[in-house]
Amino acid sequence: MTLQPGKQAAASATQDLVRFVTSATVDETAIAQSVSVVLDTLAVTIAGAVEPGPAALQRALEPDARGGAVPSFWTEASYRADDAAMLFGMASHVLDYDDVSMLTVCHPSAPVLSALLAVAPRGETSGRDLLEAFAIGTEVLIRLGQAMGFRHYALGFHATATLGAVGAAAACARLMKLDEGRTRHALAIAASLSSGLRKNFGSMVKSLHVGIAAANGLRATRLAAAGVEGAAEPIEREGFLHAFSGGETDLWPVGLTLGAPFAIVEPGFEQKRYPCCYMLHKMIEATLALRREHAVALADVAAMRVEMPPGGTKPLIHPIPKSGLNGLFSAPYAVIASLADGRIDLTSFTDPAVLRPDIQARLADVTVVEVAGTAQKGSDLGSAPVTVTLGLHDGRTLSRTITASPGSRQDPLTGPQLAAKWLDCLQRAQPALAREDAQALFTEGMSLARHGEVGGWLSRLRGSAARRQAA
Repeated sequence: MTLQPGKQAAASATQDLVRFVTSATVDETAIAQSVSVVLDTLAVTIAGAVEPGPAALQRALEPDARGGAVPSFWTEASYRADDAAMLFGMASHVLDYDDVSMLTVCHPSAPVLSALLAVAPRGETSGRDLLEAFAIGTEVLIRLGQAMGFRHYALGFHATATLGAVGAAAACARLMKLDEGRTRHALAIAASLSSGLRKNFGSMVKSLHVGIAAANGLRATRLAAAGVEGAAEPIEREGFLHAFSGGETDLWPVGLTLGAPFAIVEPGFEQKRYPCCYMLHKMIEATLALRREHAVALADVAAMRVEMPPGGTKPLIHPIPKSGLNGLFSAPYAVIASLADGRIDLTSFTDPAVLRPDIQARLADVTVVEVAGTAQKGSDLGSAPVTVTLGLHDGRTLSRTITASPGSRQDPLTGPQLAAKWLDCLQRAQPALAREDAQALFTEGMSLARHGEVGGWLSRLRGSAARRQAA
């Protein structure tokens, strides 16, 4: 697949998207890749619910006792489908532990899966149906972002949120088996419901963006199914692409294809090893390696320097973090916490962890710079090196460069690491859940493509939360 800037297709991008959503075949490789990604996203969603943001959102939502309401994974309450999608979406992203696609600098899985979990008729949806809809929705999200370009992000939009509404609508339309006409209208409605500002990074609203995107994608599909109609070409010709690129592009680029291959297959999604902004991962990996290999601790270090690629510091907007959420986007904190604790995990980004006086006192000792050059974007940024240099009190200088992104195809999350992440996430939200029960749920989930219906497995996940409530 190649992008050819300046050469744009005359055919309707909207029509191509509609036909892809309704008719595309999802191959076995894409299905297999989707399984581990769905489990990874579901795990971080369950873990995220205990954070203050999703807890506050849950208090704002009205439980719904009517038949067809969507049950929560954490309590006995059920909710209207769009409210459930919002809650799942916020929980999926609040830890910043969900996967990334550097093709368009976004988190593709969270908004799409959150919408699908809320819309799926659980007694009727097979695992294969769910996985196909997931692969379709994430593909539309990512390729739409590639078509729009990186001007969108530079303008201040949160791409996961804006693209997520359309991707979620595509996934729901596929799962609901809408015809081409209603699918077109669903995409048109979702395009007008898309929103989200990067200014909210480091606050509860960043993860709420994902919930809003999931809810709006689901809502758009239901409105279209009920007969609400939109524009014939909402994507091109002064539509979504033009508006969200600040007028930089208007038509779908020639050479940018859907599903050939699916982005989830090549280059694949980057599943996170650490629960924070992806631009922190290489510096964390480098710092932990230096600490481990040279047996150094924070007290041994006088000064720290991080060299990032051009454009690499854009989302790292909290050099002096004042909360756990701020810490998710703080390069100085990532380096210092790695040295102080010898690990970065879910406990690293709580308010008490970030606000430790000995940590706060060292933030000014970290220098973060971008190397000279043109700002890099997307996959180029993802493959660019990051160097951490430590100046020790004894005069020595230690340095480590990391090029392969942790969790990428070049340094993937292994099967045991995925299972360990699943266990860590489930037990964070459900401390009374036995490890063997969590492992059994993971093993069952790994065969999701063969499930005749997904309701039983999802109910067992919910049941583990109910047991915690009763305990």
